[in-house]
Amino acid sequence: MTERRPPRPSRSDARVVPIERLTREATFRRLAELARRRDPVPGEVVEAVTALAGQLPPWRSVDDELAALVYDSELDPQPVAGVRAGPGSRRRLRFEAPALALDVEVAPSRPRQLVCQVMPPQPAVLEVLTADGRLPEEVDDLGSFHVPRLAPGPVSLRCRPLAERGGPVATSWWWL
Repeated sequence: MTERRPPRPSRSDARVVPIERLTREATFRRLAELARRRDPVPGEVVEAVTALAGQLPPWRSVDDELAALVYDSELDPQPVAGVRAGPGSRRRLRFEAPALALDVEVAPSRPRQLVCQVMPPQPAVLEVLTADGRLPEEVDDLGSFHVPRLAPGPVSLRCRPLAERGGPVATSWWWL
């Protein structure tokens, strides 16, 4: 009589986890614990985040495509040569998504003003999301819009093209 052995699990068996993965995960857990013990987050940072969490506007819709920030003139290490720029100059931002891009210019006046351009130019409905709520703005056929008065604080833009080509696009939150 032959002895029956249980079948060997295959690599595709969901219960089998490669040893390399287990080792890597254990190493990351040990590193995270070491970082928490040796360099904890300062208490004032935790308090500030906790206090700020209740004041932030709600997250964008899960259906929106996220437009990535690809340019911010405040972070540009080498501003364009030959252009006069100083502390009172306009801030320029560019957000890009697969279907469209948003070029934003922030005027340094008080209250702040936004001048924006949807690329490629197209009619759309745009919402400026702030800590105070939503400001709906109409985008003309050339894709431009103007927001004359905004208070400093967190801002996000949500653009819904009126054409059938793409769905809504939202920017990450940025500080005005």
